[in-house]
Amino acid sequence: PMCVIGLGPLALVLLPPRGPLHPRTVGGSAPWLQTGPLPAIHPAEFAKLALIVYLAHWMAKRGTSIRQFWGGTVAFLVLVVPVVALVFKEPDLGTTAVISLTAFTMFFVAGANLAHLAALGFFALSAVVLVGLRGYQMERIQAWLDPWQEPLGKGFHTIQGLLALALGGLLGAGLGESRLAGGLFLPNASNDFIFAIIGEEFGLLGASLVVGLFLVLGYAGIRTALRAPDTFGALLAAGITAWLCLPAFINCGVVV
Repeated sequence: PMCVIGLGPLALVLLPPRGPLHPRTVGGSAPWLQTGPLPAIHPAEFAKLALIVYLAHWMAKRGTSIRQFWGGTVAFLVLVVPVVALVFKEPDLGTTAVISLTAFTMFFVAGANLAHLAALGFFALSAVVLVGLRGYQMERIQAWLDPWQEPLGKGFHTIQGLLALALGGLLGAGLGESRLAGGLFLPNASNDFIFAIIGEEFGLLGASLVVGLFLVLGYAGIRTALRAPDTFGALLAAGITAWLCLPAFINCGVVV
């Protein structure tokens, strides 16, 4: 039931606006649903949790047959691809990557055939290239590879993030004292580039502490999975840990 409920809003995002419920475009994609004066919701967030819960249940039931090609790998794809495809279509490349990596992590922990897993990773990347990335998605990848190519264009965000980290130095400028906060020089300072602001206000030590805390969270999640009383609990803990930690490290990697 959670997966069915989760897929519905993901499909609604792709439909033309009708009535009080309509998709809201942010940064070139439309992953939000707006209903009148109510706060916008992000359907992909619920879909992530729904998929994790269902995959944990399904993988626990499959047991060692998860290593089979048709009963394991292909069946896994049948469950995951619809969610990934709907999010990719929005288009939301970041959330697509998080859902895919989380699902692959759970598949690995459940005992997937490593050859199948490697082949899935290769074909997944190939599919993204063949289907085609939207213009702004390609620009983000190019900016990540070489932001200095267009310092006032697509590389502006990345360079400003690096400058913010540099201004922070070792100890930082202090809480609320970031020179680039507020979105004037560092767009998306309160969300996508929050790690740059943390580095600027609290320095290398503060930013390292944040990374360290996520490592502690990851360790605690792995320990919880190892101590779980059953396979379902272990896979659920592993999936939720990946869901929380992978986006954090992706975000930190993009900023630096």
